[in-house]
Amino acid sequence: MAKTFDIPFSGDPATLFQHAKKAAVDAQATLTGDTKHGKFSGKGVEGNYEVSDNVIHVTITKKPPVIADSVIESQLQKFFEGS
Repeated sequence: MAKTFDIPFSGDPATLFQHAKKAAVDAQATLTGDTKHGKFSGKGVEGNYEVSDNVIHVTITKKPPVIADSVIESQLQKFFEGS
């Protein structure tokens, strides 16, 4: 079952996504897309995101059963913390 959550942000979306893509690479994950929508994957986790206003709407579509949703949510929030 898919898990969804929101990550509010402030500041320039382009700078935020540049930081997020670097954070994903550093974590041996991939983040593709732009400031409107995209996908992510890594370590058995897959999902997508859409951006509206200053909120990133995240949907986790696949994950290992041994990884808690809260762990994934926390890691993705770190990606989008900004620089």
